[in-house]
Amino acid sequence: MNSPIFGLHPVETCRLRFNQSRRDEIISWLKAHADWTHALTLTMHRSKNGYEISKQEVEKRCLEFLNRINRRIYKHGTKRKNYRIACVAFLGGGSYGDHPHVHWALQKPPDMTNGGFERLLKKIARITKGLGQQFDVKDYRDEGWLGYMVDHGFDGLMEKLTFTAVCPKH
Repeated sequence: MNSPIFGLHPVETCRLRFNQSRRDEIISWLKAHADWTHALTLTMHRSKNGYEISKQEVEKRCLEFLNRINRRIYKHGTKRKNYRIACVAFLGGGSYGDHPHVHWALQKPPDMTNGGFERLLKKIARITKGLGQQFDVKDYRDEGWLGYMVDHGFDGLMEKLTFTAVCPKH
């Protein structure tokens, strides 16, 4: 007997409800993690000579990008006091799994403007080795971006790129 949800069998309907429930839990957690201000997609250079870019290499490139942003904003406080912006990232592989890209939600520091933070993101993306010239920065508007990240992050949450904000007292 088919279920009223998309004509699926009862087992498939149960799995769909579980997945939707899990997705909603993840989005709620991400939403509560920070007051997100920017949505960003960074696309890596395509692999060369048929070699695929590993998840570890993508993480390395993204950590370099993130470290540069934090150092530019917090200077020596990044190393001395572990100051950093809040961010969360999900890895996607592209249509055929050969074009890795990372979807981010970022929270700008309280003393920066949205435009200033966006310019900084673009500048750092251009000078970080291994990141392609394809990057997209937008203002974060609602949790639809978080849903998109969860749905299109084929390889899931990148724990090494997920931080809460630590910044000086204002």
